[in-house]
Amino acid sequence: MTPQADGTIQPQSMPSARRERRRPTLFLGEPLASTPNLAVRSGLGSTPFAARRIPAASQHCCYIARQFTRHTMRRWRLHTICDDAVQIASELVANAVRHGRPDTAAGDDQQAGVWLAFTLRPRTLLCVVRDPSKIHPRLTPPQPMAERNRGLPIVDALSNTWGWTTDDQAQGKSVWARVTLPAA
Repeated sequence: MTPQADGTIQPQSMPSARRERRRPTLFLGEPLASTPNLAVRSGLGSTPFAARRIPAASQHCCYIARQFTRHTMRRWRLHTICDDAVQIASELVANAVRHGRPDTAAGDDQQAGVWLAFTLRPRTLLCVVRDPSKIHPRLTPPQPMAERNRGLPIVDALSNTWGWTTDDQAQGKSVWARVTLPAA
């Protein structure tokens, strides 16, 4: 596996002419041994998996998340759920960037910052956003004219289920959402 400068993890392979034209974004091999995700380390992440580090300091973090999500959904031929996946990823990344920045996170550390990942399960697409904060997300109904507090209600409406997990041995939390795959 080769971590790229843009935060994408890619398998090492021989580049073809077609791959050189498009920027590959999928991780399709053995996970890095240093990954903090136990599910990936133990082999549960061997299904199709895509991950990208989102630069939280960038003004374009949500744009980057939307582009990565669109590219991944197209590559996996999930056109019918693409719009929902894009909206869910964008809302979760926006929350992570806004609320998930503790002072202890090192900006250059590959494990710090915000990570966006997708994996296909037998009947669902799993979207996971990891940030360095341990503060749990709260689903609160927004006020009628409010501009904030709309992200998690949108995720709740578009996903089948969502939630979060923390790991006592690693800093931060993972917020996830599942979307049912279309019938084949």
